[in-house]
Amino acid sequence: MAAILSTSILSNWSFADDTQQIENIRILDHPTGNEILTSRCESTAVKVLLDLHKLPYTIQFKENVEYISTNGRFPVIIFDEKDVVSGFQELVIYLQKRGKSLSEDLSEEAKCEMEAFSVLVTGRLEALEMFTSWLIEDNYTHVTLPAYSADMNWPLSAVLPFLKKRQVYRQVASKGQWNDISEEMVMVETKLVATALSARLEHGGTFYKDSDNNDKVTELDALVYGHLNAIFMTKLPSYRMKRALVHHPKLIDFCKHMESAHLKRS
Repeated sequence: MAAILSTSILSNWSFADDTQQIENIRILDHPTGNEILTSRCESTAVKVLLDLHKLPYTIQFKENVEYISTNGRFPVIIFDEKDVVSGFQELVIYLQKRGKSLSEDLSEEAKCEMEAFSVLVTGRLEALEMFTSWLIEDNYTHVTLPAYSADMNWPLSAVLPFLKKRQVYRQVASKGQWNDISEEMVMVETKLVATALSARLEHGGTFYKDSDNNDKVTELDALVYGHLNAIFMTKLPSYRMKRALVHHPKLIDFCKHMESAHLKRS
């Protein structure tokens, strides 16, 4: 589902028994109120994936979690106080290495399709989230900057957000035709992603079904739910992404279905 990790990263993980019980999971996450849309999306997806695997975890809030991360992704997930993974894609690969996969019995064709939808979310939709958070001035000034710099002292509170914003601009501009992206283009691009996801959810429920037409919950459901839930729930002054998504009722129905059928807390 995700790009293969480098050998150097995999070598830091211990797999004496890949299928051994996972009992101690700790998540390092941003303090409540300091989340930015992009980190909230990935954090939600990570927690949903662990919930779907029925793997309990504890959450520890850390102001500097971005700099603890091994790859700049977050949250950071620590297994048994020895294995550290960062972000949703590393988590998927790590769990697969431990013998835990929600999509293992899908056909090869379905797995390829799932990979394509995953890239649509982690590539195109995530870039739109970054643009919305960092490069729309109202959102940056009133939400992203205060959240990002909340625990920084001067001059870091001025320097680091500036560097991060420049990094985000380069990431978004690297998307080829997005080097001159505008707020209007955000609406158009978000609608394209929403249309593709909605078409796959035409028959309701989750993205895939088993042979009896029952929900087959996969990593893709966790990923899409994490992003959609964060987009719907995050409050921003200028939010064309949310306005574009609410016109696709199948996506709203998907989120409600996940919450009622698969994410019930005991």
